[in-house]
Amino acid sequence: MFRLLLVVVVFALSGTCEILGRRRAVPVIYVRGSHYEVGYDVGRTFSSLIKDFIATYANLRDFEKEYKTEPGKQAYEKTLANMKERYPYYVKEMQGIADGAKVPFQQLFLLQLDDIIGTINDNHIPRNDTGGCSSIGIVKSANEAVLAHTEDAFSETLNHFYIMSAHIIPTQEDRDLGAMEEKFASLCYAGHMPGYTMGFNENGLVFSINTLSPMILKPGNTPRTFITRALLTAKNFEDAKKILTDEGLGAGNGCSVNMIWTDENGERSLYNVEMAPDLTSDRSLLNIKKFENDVLIHTNKYLRLQLKEVEGPIIDSSNARLDAIFKHPTPKTREDLQDILSDTSRQDFQVFQEQDDSIIKTIAAGVFDLKEKTWNIYINKPNASEPVAILPIRFSNLGK
Repeated sequence: MFRLLLVVVVFALSGTCEILGRRRAVPVIYVRGSHYEVGYDVGRTFSSLIKDFIATYANLRDFEKEYKTEPGKQAYEKTLANMKERYPYYVKEMQGIADGAKVPFQQLFLLQLDDIIGTINDNHIPRNDTGGCSSIGIVKSANEAVLAHTEDAFSETLNHFYIMSAHIIPTQEDRDLGAMEEKFASLCYAGHMPGYTMGFNENGLVFSINTLSPMILKPGNTPRTFITRALLTAKNFEDAKKILTDEGLGAGNGCSVNMIWTDENGERSLYNVEMAPDLTSDRSLLNIKKFENDVLIHTNKYLRLQLKEVEGPIIDSSNARLDAIFKHPTPKTREDLQDILSDTSRQDFQVFQEQDDSIIKTIAAGVFDLKEKTWNIYINKPNASEPVAILPIRFSNLGK
């Protein structure tokens, strides 16, 4: 009994996700209300997860350290001021999370800034960016389409995520500022806004995100997390393109967006968009590719945009995973995609990152099957386990 008590005490004091191991659990919240109300209910419901994550997430300590410097404080304040001007309702949503979870707003906003503030005083080469998300998409026919994705993040994020299924009904004040009604579902890291992972909206969009790391970032510009949060409102691909372009400001950092769009006739279209800060204008730099008969494959490096990106683990990992993926036969079925997502053939970097000592781990894998209209979430390898959760994909605004 004493030994059991000791284990419990050690766990309580350490607060580390490694002791928990890989839990086969997918928390889901269904929530409805204004931006602030939805944020508050998410924060209140997942307060323990959020507090534990921000207490143990080592990168946040680095962000806080940078914030205490003059360049860091300026970047924080300028970005916050711009977001209050451009997306005030998302700032309210984040304030709701902070209030509901009883954590400082400042910590949550630093999480959204991510590498924008993390590199504000040290933009050297190589930069210690890391990443691991891999996305693969196929469209076989008008009806059959699959998007598969490994959600990879720093090891502290393991067991610190949830899925948010939301119906946003803006207040009149927020509508006057540009907010609109939203229906979506998104995986969220604890304390983060929805959008910068994988999910779908009820206008016909299914998506996944890959972190990309341009060498030069633009503090004060729109963080990618705000742009992908806004992407959840997109009504069609042209609308999504407008949101990603972010005319008048532009992205402050980079990412890759993988999308399958379904139109009113049930036709499917597969796209990848690479986004980066435009160093010559006040808009995002985009490269758009539509996949007609070929397979969409993307990791954490730019494949088409010609720009200077970081060197180091994120690129090494991307190259290793691309090498592993292309050793598989061309995928034609959902089962093929699940086999690729489960690849652990390399010893250095794996498509499904599950090594105990890995800085980056696959916290979940998602498979969107548009023929079955399901979002299957796996905690273990998807070719050797059952999904822990299966969410219906609803395109209610299309009548599909």
